[in-house]
Amino acid sequence: MGFLGQLMLTATPASTNVDAMEVERMKTLVASMDGKGPAEALYAVAELQKEVGRSEATLVRKARQAGLSWEAIALCLGVSKQAVHRKYGKK
Repeated sequence: MGFLGQLMLTATPASTNVDAMEVERMKTLVASMDGKGPAEALYAVAELQKEVGRSEATLVRKARQAGLSWEAIALCLGVSKQAVHRKYGKK
């Protein structure tokens, strides 16, 4: 079994839950872009990026608490181990 297979076995569904309010906020922001002018749509995109960033930080923290390595988290996010550790490691 490869690294990704091992990663999938160690990840538990409970560790991937994102708060329902966060999801609803993201859905609302995406829906608000429809039929808007460029300025309003860009504002919604900026807000959506903030929400996604907060969700990512929460999930990285939960992944570390669940025992996932920086390498495994980096693989999931499509970045290097160094990049994810620099962004989320203790400072």
